Formats: sequence, C-alpha cells, structure tokens
Amino acid sequence: MLQVTEELRAVEEILLLILDTDNGEIRHRFPLHSRAVAFAGAVLMDLALENRIDTNVDQLIVTDPSPLGNELLDPILAEIAQSGDNPRDAAFWITHLAGQSDQIRERALTRLIERGYLEGDTGGQVYLSPGVSRIRRYTTPDGTITEEVQLRIMRTLFSDDIPDPRDIVIISLAAACGVFESILSQDELAQVQGRIDLIGRMDLIGREVAAAIREVEAVPPPAPPAARPTDQIPQADGLPLLGNVFGMAGDLRAFLLREYRQHGPIFRVRALHHKWVALVGPEANVFATQISPTHFRSWEPYHEFSAALGAHRVLLSMDGPEHLRMRRLLVKGYSPRTLESNLDLVHDITRRAIDEWPPGQPIGIQHVMQQIITEQIGMFCSGLSSEEYIEDLIYFLAIVIQVNTTKRLPKAMERLPRFRRAKRRVTELYQRIMETHQRERGPDEPLDFVDELLEASQTDPQFLPETDLFANVLAPYLVGMDTSASVCAFMLYALLKHPEILERMRAEVEEMYEDGPPTPEGLRKLDVTRRVALETMRMYPVIPALTRTVSNSFEFEGYRVPAGAQVMLGTTVGHHLPEYFPEPDRFDIERYSRDRSEHLQPGAFAPFGVDRHRCIGSSLAELQIILTLATIVREADLELERPDRPLKIKRSPAAHPDDSVRMRLVRRRTR
Repeated sequence: MLQVTEELRAVEEILLLILDTDNGEIRHRFPLHSRAVAFAGAVLMDLALENRIDTNVDQLIVTDPSPLGNELLDPILAEIAQSGDNPRDAAFWITHLAGQSDQIRERALTRLIERGYLEGDTGGQVYLSPGVSRIRRYTTPDGTITEEVQLRIMRTLFSDDIPDPRDIVIISLAAACGVFESILSQDELAQVQGRIDLIGRMDLIGREVAAAIREVEAVPPPAPPAARPTDQIPQADGLPLLGNVFGMAGDLRAFLLREYRQHGPIFRVRALHHKWVALVGPEANVFATQISPTHFRSWEPYHEFSAALGAHRVLLSMDGPEHLRMRRLLVKGYSPRTLESNLDLVHDITRRAIDEWPPGQPIGIQHVMQQIITEQIGMFCSGLSSEEYIEDLIYFLAIVIQVNTTKRLPKAMERLPRFRRAKRRVTELYQRIMETHQRERGPDEPLDFVDELLEASQTDPQFLPETDLFANVLAPYLVGMDTSASVCAFMLYALLKHPEILERMRAEVEEMYEDGPPTPEGLRKLDVTRRVALETMRMYPVIPALTRTVSNSFEFEGYRVPAGAQVMLGTTVGHHLPEYFPEPDRFDIERYSRDRSEHLQPGAFAPFGVDRHRCIGSSLAELQIILTLATIVREADLELERPDRPLKIKRSPAAHPDDSVRMRLVRRRTR
C-alpha cells in the first residue's frame, strides 16, 4: 500500500476526482472554464482549512501569513497577503487564480507523481500508480488508511454514511463547479442531488467558497467572435500546381518559420495534390497539447508505415483508448530505468567503438553515431548484437519512411533488389531475437524490452498479435538510429565547433568519473552536458514538424478547421524565434540556466513533439545521449576534418549531418 509523506491537499484531491483514470487525463465533459474555477476554489479551501485565510461579507482576509512550507500554496498565500491594504472578496480571488489554473494543475500533478500517487508518461497522460489503483487506498503520515478520493466521494453520495469533514468541503466545491455533471449520468445525478445539496450545507468554509464560485460561474465568459471559414485561412505563396513543394522539401522548419512570420500561427500549405492547415509556433504547440486527445488522430499519416512493417497496430499509428493502452504497455521498456540498469553496457559499447576509430583518418560522424546507438539499443532491449545488420537496418528504415510517410520516394523503391535484400536481413535479425527469447529465463533474470512484449502478446493476443511483434520489437532500433543517433551527431559537431564548451563539459565528466563508473546519480549531476544536449536539440531539431488528421472540428486564432482536414504541426518553429530564444542562431547553453530557463516558456521548446503522441522514449533518449557523449568526450580527443566548412544537413528521412561532415581521432585519452 502506498505511504504518502504528506496529507493530500484539496486541490490535489479535486484533480484526482476529475481525472479519467482510463484515459489518463481530465474528463472531457468538464469544461475548461469550470476546471480553472475549481482549481482556484480548491486553493482557497486549502488555505482556509489551514486557518490562513477567512471570509466575511465582502472581503477575503489573511489571518496568518506564515508559510506552510508547501510550494503549491505558499506563493498564493503570499500574493493574497500582499494585497492587505486593498482587500478583495473571494469571488475576485477565484477569478484571479483561475487565470493561474494551468500552473496550479501542473504543480499538483508534479507533487502527486513525485510522491508515487500517480504515474505519468511523456505524452502527458497520468494514471493512478499500481499501489493505489489495485486497492484504491493509501496510508497517510499518521498511519491512517484512506480511501482514494473518487471511491470515497462516490461511497459518501450513494450511501447514508456520515461524511468526513474534509469530504464535505470536497463535495461542496465539486458541486459548485459542476464536477458531478461530468462524472455521473443524468439518472445518477438525479438520484443523489438531494444528498449533494444536504452535504453542501454542512460546512461554513465549503458554503462560502462554493457561493463565491457560483457567483463567478454565473458570469459566463465572453463569447468568442464567429470563426472564419477554412478557405479564409492565409495561404502560403507557391507555384502553380507544385505549390510549396520546394520550400517543404528543403528545410521544412525554416520554411514554416518564414510563413509564421508572415501569416502568424495558422496558414495553409500545399505540395502537389496534398494540402495541410499548418499550426505553427509556441501558441499552436500549447493549443495542440490541450485539444489533441479529442481533435487529432495519427492513423492516416502513419498507417502505411505500419502496413509496410506487416503490422496492424504500432504506437505511431494508433489513436484513442488503444493508443493509451499501448503506451502503458510500452512505457516501462522505454523508461530511463531501462538504460539505468544497463549503464555499464552502454558505456562499454561506446568505448569499444572508439577503439575501432583509425587515428588521423576521416570518420563520418552520423554513421558512427548510428552504429553506437543502434548497438546499445539492441543489447539492452533484446540482448542481441545488431552490429552485422546495421547497414541493412539503416537502409530499410530510410526507404520505408520515405516511401510510406514522407512520400519522397515512389512505392517502386520497395521492389528493388537492394531493398528486398535489406528487408530479408532485418527479418533475419528479428527471427534471431525471437529464437533467443524462446529460452526459459532464470528465476532472478530480469525481463528485457522484448520479454515484456512477448508477455503482453501471450496475455492478450487479440490486442498484440504475433503479426504486430515484428514492428514493435524493431521499433527501438528504427527510432534510435534515426533520432537519438542524429542528436548525438549534431551534439558532437557542436562540441567540436565550440572548444570552450567542450572543455567545460569534459571537466564535469572527469569529475563524475572520479567516483567510479557512471551511475544514475552521477549522470543527473552533469549540468553542462545536459545543457549542451538541450541546446543541440533546439538548434538542430531532428523532426521539425508532425502531421495529423482532424477528427473533430475546432477553432484556432479565429478560424474554423473542419473534421477530416490534414494538419501540419510546426512544433520546432519556436526554437528559432528571438522573442523566446534571443539570438536564436547562436549556440548558447546558458539559455537553460536556472536564471534564464528559456526552454520552459509554454510551447517554446518541443524537440520530442507535442500532444499525446509525444515521443514515449524521450527521457530514455536524453539519458542515452548524455552518457554516450560523456564517454566520447572523456575517451577521445577529436577534431573536425574541415572545421571552417559550413554544416551541411541532410533532411531525409529525418534531419542529420550529411555524410561529408567528418572528424578525426587525434588521440585516445585514457588508454
């Protein structure tokens, strides 16, 4: 049973009450305006329960300004206390704090995840942790066993039990904000409405805050102006018939950035017979994250990719509850813990690769990074080396993506002898992995990524049939060699171009090694290294944009985007906006210092995508990149073959340094 170190606050329990634990997000039937008011009211209730504030007829006053030692409540208490010479009523503060509801929600989520009550993944979904979801109870600091809030409140409403004083407050708040309308059916609500009204009158604090909430809710938000039709969305200038094909086929991020400056965050683009509505920039990232569960799907853009791998279901092309279920199934294999349990393996693979680099000879940066990253992934995901298959994996992936996703190449490419040979070799690798995992494991032998997939397939062969295993088993290889490897290559290039940063990074890496081989704790202390990685992903985004299909119509920036439209999300345009990242073309790792934290501005930094399809392995990839580059920096002195030559970037299937970007090994440092 979960032991929480601090009693849950009302704002945290309201969040848990409106959380749809099946979908991992706030219930869609609960309006945005109402949830903002609910979080604001919950904070005031928490402060009242702690005897920090009180209300009278027309004022909310601070009775005790001393901090609670709570990062969620103390800033708000201080803000209310600072207005002491100009006191306002509770309705004012609810309206004011509703404007901070996103920050309140995020702080509450972070606290619940840190204390093990919830689990989250990189797509933004959160779920009750196994310790809570199985028995729906947890232990408080005083040893009291407490029921999970949804179970507790429903039992109170549908029985004659005497409610706990704290639950009276929660029910009063929930009733005032319309929470129960989003949780219960009409018949259920009618059944318990009398009970809700009765409980709502039992507590003075609950009555006063609920009355203020109803006052705020009685004033509806101003109606937005009528949305303009889709054909009035600005159109990017292009050529007859060809449209924007040349701009999009080159540097897509730069093309979207130019159009963003001219048209703003929404405009239309076309390439031959393909048409998209482009949603671009930080404001579009924030908006897409909010609406993606109900308004976007990814099946159309990516189902041909799945079919090319012989699969019906892969994470990239799944939507809705099935996608969430697959993420939950895979999240353990893609978590940083997978890498943390294999640090020595990852470190040794990198060192062995360096040993094979010929001193003084040109070395293609992208290719060696693909070799290292792919071998690491193969070993810690399947326990099998992929070294002899690397060239086939690279070619196979490049053709499959360019034929079935980006459409840069014709379908006939998949019938050519070279591709068919590469596919046979990749299939052979898969078969060897399967044969290796048919053996019986020892009692203390941990499950690897492939073991987890096979167990899931055996448990529910309808959801994950054998025909889908090929794509899912090879997914880490295919993703890593095209994303993590490219980030590593760009990062190594950036370090060699900025020797002063390289020396700072090397110094902290050497300090880490003084305590022995790399550990999770040691890697987390590599501040300069982490900032170099972040700046690399900002300057050289590997995936500049994403495509989606609109599943339900929506309005954005005054325009209506209809169901069925194809959308292009320009997620990395914000990376080069000077209003978010001053001097965006300068490689500056100080952007990520605590004082600046430019990457934390809403929607500005999105190297791993946005919405619920955000890269599931982003945290693992960051750790892998940091460890790999830390090892290289410690083990080898390197130089660019042609340091004055401008960086040439190849942009297919994903952005990466061109093969002409090469380095030389000057000397091995530790041997």
